[in-house]
Amino acid sequence: MNMQIKLISCLLNYPDESMIELIPVFREVLGEIKNASVYDEYDPILSYFEQTPLIQLQEQYTETFDLTSSNSMNLTYHRWGDTEKRGPALAHLEEMYLKAGFQRIGSELPDFLPLMLEFISERPDAARSEIMPLYGETIETLAGRLGRAGHPYALLFEQLINILELSEVAPKSRTRAMT
Repeated sequence: MNMQIKLISCLLNYPDESMIELIPVFREVLGEIKNASVYDEYDPILSYFEQTPLIQLQEQYTETFDLTSSNSMNLTYHRWGDTEKRGPALAHLEEMYLKAGFQRIGSELPDFLPLMLEFISERPDAARSEIMPLYGETIETLAGRLGRAGHPYALLFEQLINILELSEVAPKSRTRAMT
């Protein structure tokens, strides 16, 4: 489970050459999971990354997650927008990371979903008790929005819902992208 969360975290970051170069490693790691259906679940998105020119992947990512605020991967934005309540929420996440010995590197805010997933993969108990109750619904909303649009990234969000047990709703009730 933690391995899958780390994989999703990597795949939800801005696509660059180093990520594309890691696709064979991701396939190898998934192949080590003793469940063939897990490998099959990720094959469409990994194939998509392999077959799509990098510039197109980057343009799509930017358009989807950076220029469309309703798809922002900064999860506090969905809950509090740009109100004064967002600042304390970001500070709380940062404090939780530091207390758990998790130091973020880079310029992303502490509510950036790939960063949160990295933390969840390392500290699942703290994450489930403090992060998912506040932001699980946002992940479900993003999954639904991307699924209805037939977006390739919807598969990753659906996997998160299943792995993190965010919803009792059967996956077939959501629109599957890329199948």
